Amino acid sequence: MPSAEGSRFIRVRYSRKASVLTTVLGFVLLACAAVTLFTPFIPVLVPIGLTGLALIGGGLRSFFRPRYLFQPDTGVLTVFAAIGPGSKGTPGAEGERVYFDGRRVFRELPDGERHRVSPTGTDRNDFARLVQALPPEHGPAIER
Repeated sequence: MPSAEGSRFIRVRYSRKASVLTTVLGFVLLACAAVTLFTPFIPVLVPIGLTGLALIGGGLRSFFRPRYLFQPDTGVLTVFAAIGPGSKGTPGAEGERVYFDGRRVFRELPDGERHRVSPTGTDRNDFARLVQALPPEHGPAIER
């Protein structure tokens, strides 16, 4: 049986506002696609309808899935997308370091390339808990 410390994760959820906005936008696009059924612009129907369905699915999924999942013990930050191939989660690369530089959260690859972790669309309280759990930029790294 795994220990309680080994199964500890920090979940950063999508904000309710972003989830509702995505779902509503999907319904609006679906309604626009339904309106185009009665007009001669039929080729526009399929892309608008599919985009609307994708946004509805992603918006509903974002109510139940986290945006980021951080495991403090190993330093692995898994990123989830609401729509698309990253919806099952994309863990960090081997040897990646996640840190807070005082203003932003970064993912640094072993080759030195840095990527910013965006707080846009996340729950502010959850993101603040993530920031508190991260090491500082020049502090000790979490070893994998």
